[in-house]
Amino acid sequence: MERLRTLLEVRKSYFFQITFIIFIILGLVISSLAFSADRVTVSRAEELAKEQFDYAIDGSIENLETRLGKLYEDLVYLGAYVGNETYIEERIRTGYLNQRTSFTSIFYYDLRDDAFKWYSQRQVPATTLKADAKFNEVLNGGGNDLFMSEPISISGDVGTFLYVPVLEDNRLVGMFGGSISVLNSDLYRRMLESANDDMILYLLNERGEVLSTSFNLVTDAERRLPRSIIEATDDYAVRTIFSTKDDVIMYEPDARVTGWSVLAKHSTDSVYEAVYATRWQYLMITLVTFFLSIMVGLLLSKTLTSPLLELVQNIKKQQSLEPIQLERTGSKEVETLLDTYNDYSRRMETARREQLSQQQLLLQQEKLASLGQLAAGIAHEIRNPLTPVQITLQMVKEGHSSQEMLDLALSELDRANHLITTMLTLAKPDQAKLQEEWLDMTEFASRLEFLLDAECYKRVTNWELNFPNDMPPFYCSSDMLIQIIYNLFKNAVEAVDSKGADGNVTVTIQFTERDYRFLIEDNGIGMTEAQVKSVGSAFYTTKENGNGLGLYMIREYLKAVNGNMNIESVEGEGTAMMIKIPRRSHP
Repeated sequence: MERLRTLLEVRKSYFFQITFIIFIILGLVISSLAFSADRVTVSRAEELAKEQFDYAIDGSIENLETRLGKLYEDLVYLGAYVGNETYIEERIRTGYLNQRTSFTSIFYYDLRDDAFKWYSQRQVPATTLKADAKFNEVLNGGGNDLFMSEPISISGDVGTFLYVPVLEDNRLVGMFGGSISVLNSDLYRRMLESANDDMILYLLNERGEVLSTSFNLVTDAERRLPRSIIEATDDYAVRTIFSTKDDVIMYEPDARVTGWSVLAKHSTDSVYEAVYATRWQYLMITLVTFFLSIMVGLLLSKTLTSPLLELVQNIKKQQSLEPIQLERTGSKEVETLLDTYNDYSRRMETARREQLSQQQLLLQQEKLASLGQLAAGIAHEIRNPLTPVQITLQMVKEGHSSQEMLDLALSELDRANHLITTMLTLAKPDQAKLQEEWLDMTEFASRLEFLLDAECYKRVTNWELNFPNDMPPFYCSSDMLIQIIYNLFKNAVEAVDSKGADGNVTVTIQFTERDYRFLIEDNGIGMTEAQVKSVGSAFYTTKENGNGLGLYMIREYLKAVNGNMNIESVEGEGTAMMIKIPRRSHP
């Protein structure tokens, strides 16, 4: 029967799995081909974009170099005729001052006289030029580099000054300078040549300011560069391509002018337009393949497993393990499977009833064992209040009795009776709270001191009780609080028994605005980490004759009043137990 069932399961999934796997493999092959084709398309698109970037940037820099070189030569030519003022003025007047293709202003600075000579109506203050970093670089360097100033406002226009040093016997004697209009000169307007309409070129000065853009038909917004892109160029010392969310960018830090750079920007969509189209086509092919694999697999599976559907539905609707009866069983295999299921359900019902009977028997045995442990716990806890009663009776026998001692003995007998009630209460599922009242903590401390003294009456253990002189009232169960401290004190005394007169136990009562705290410390045998974690568990004890219910009762009471118990112990050195119980406002 089991073999037939396994065979049916294989037949049920075989065609679906094979069909689905075949289409999955086909889809993976298509995806692999698509990925390879995509990488080729992406690489080709990036190569084409790089070629366009290189062409545009190299052409623009070459154009800039050619145009600036011509202007540089003009200024060098004028510098050769320093001293022939008439000739210089004639040359400037006949062709150098041309706002569209050449200079908008020209000056000569005589270093020896610290004086400026202007050959144009457009002029700027001498202090403005002297404050320009490039102007001072020429004076300090005296070399033959091409120096361009940052944009300077001049007669309602914005221009950049081209500085050329004038040397005499390899000694700097002055410089010629000419301004080129940023807004109107063809030097800036026509030198940046983009490879296509989607590419924009930017000429930047050393501060990242845009001096000019390519002459494309683009919006004013597209001509502005975000500050984040300009800041990103600080990381590149050579020509580099990088991308942002919307654009692919090539940055050339050297535009053949000191401090100038060129940046070309191309929208990502334009660069990868062919890639996106190819990806969409392959995505559609892959989705269709997966859809067909699922549809064909489901169709074959439904056709081959239809005789089992009725049986499966009836099993799902079955509320008990009663045998299933079908109106139409289908094939012989389904009839065999139905008989197997019905036989299995009958055997499961029989096993369930036997298990239930065994569980009820075990539960009864556990209840009897719990009652026995509870009875042992009651006997253990009753011994604690009987100790001061025994001491009192012994002192009466010796003739040292007093009314206070007799009253205490009677109260301890009452506490023993109350302990029996408490243990029975804790054994109930609801665990009802104990009777609580407002306690005078000074009187409580006096009563506690007598009980602790009675416990150590025949012992050599050193002990002390510390408490403040003035303590506020405390709402709590007096008997339970006595029982908690007494139990912990007794455990501490037993822990230091082996040390004899060197054994020390200290009980300290403290209070804060939120709670009362009772600290019991000893220098006894201590506990391991495992023992500390198990403290307070029902019936857990390390004593030979203990039953583990004392600390369990303490934990149960602390839970009822939202208190807690913290334990710190070092094996061989001693233990400290802190009991915290919240205070209530006194009416």
